[in-house]
Amino acid sequence: MRPAAPRLMLAATIALTAVLQLTAAETPPRSAPTRPGANQSSGATKPGSANQSSAKPAGSGAKQPISKPAVKSSTAPATKAAMPKAAAKVETIALEEAAQRLGVTLAAGGQGRTFVLSDRVHRFEVEVDSREAKIDGLRFFLGEPVTLSKGKPQVSRTDYETCLVPLLRPTLLQKVPRPPKVIVIDPGHGGVDQGTQNPQLGLKEKVFTLDVSLRLKRLLEARGYEVVLTREKDERLELQSRAIIANRAGADLFISVHFNSLYPDTKTSGAEVFTFTRAGQRSDQSRAAGQPDDTEHEPAPVNRHDAWSVLLGDAVHRATLKALKLPDRGQKTKHLGMLRGLNCPGVLVESGFLSNEAEAKKIATPEYRQQIAEALAEGVEWYASVVRTVNAKR
Repeated sequence: MRPAAPRLMLAATIALTAVLQLTAAETPPRSAPTRPGANQSSGATKPGSANQSSAKPAGSGAKQPISKPAVKSSTAPATKAAMPKAAAKVETIALEEAAQRLGVTLAAGGQGRTFVLSDRVHRFEVEVDSREAKIDGLRFFLGEPVTLSKGKPQVSRTDYETCLVPLLRPTLLQKVPRPPKVIVIDPGHGGVDQGTQNPQLGLKEKVFTLDVSLRLKRLLEARGYEVVLTREKDERLELQSRAIIANRAGADLFISVHFNSLYPDTKTSGAEVFTFTRAGQRSDQSRAAGQPDDTEHEPAPVNRHDAWSVLLGDAVHRATLKALKLPDRGQKTKHLGMLRGLNCPGVLVESGFLSNEAEAKKIATPEYRQQIAEALAEGVEWYASVVRTVNAKR
């Protein structure tokens, strides 16, 4: 019977082999372990990569060779919480109700397409389906267009609370800042950041912003204000560090001084003022054709002072236009890095175009820069007088 043993062992071996093959077929192979970070992104964006945008901190942002050097984007990165699947419905208030609350009259014109809210002091003009308005004849851009609901004009509640109230009836504002004592002036650019330039005339924005700021400092100190400059020499500062300097100084208001450019457009001229875009609204730059929606739904620190920033912007805008007789490019909004972190009202002022030869030649003269500084000082004083008046009525 010994010959049967090898046959039994062979059969057992074949059966065991079949079982092992079946088990291997049912169990998927395990992939080799990977080291963290070996082939994975850490989430940091390399400088200059496609995911890192750059933008000029003022103006149109469409500048080419003589535009300002690229800086870190002043727009907060989009998050899932900040980018809902569907656009939120804009809450509105009827202009008729707004007029009653503000104690002004409401009149219609232009076949029911234009409306005016006015009293003995101010006149605010709006047009249906438009964001562009006029406050006492000066251009002003709302965050949302005026609409019609059942034939009645409506304005967004955000625009009512942060634009109409401060411009027409600031005494209705609930949170009133103290009369300004500490003023921070921010000379735009500096160091390797030249700002806008005019190579033909050999002009650099960073030189003029510092000069105007130093002149403004002397004028405001002569009026009794404590003035702090974010830079007093030719040095580069990160955008966010400018707000940090202002906050550490206990600033009551902040003005960033700049000059504009739209090269290769050499014809455009004028002055414009920017405040930080209000939460839940698009910036004016984003409203241009082909631009993405840059709405930020989470408020930035400076958004706590939206109404007073609008009032400050109006004050320096009207003072600049009155003194310099420049074309009016309006009061607008933008997600500006130097304004974002502020704990006080803040604005950015563009007092002319270096890309416009005639305007650039004027800016290059000390006399004209002194005029700019004097205009800004008048704007600050007008704003301060309103804050004092509102405080006195509390």
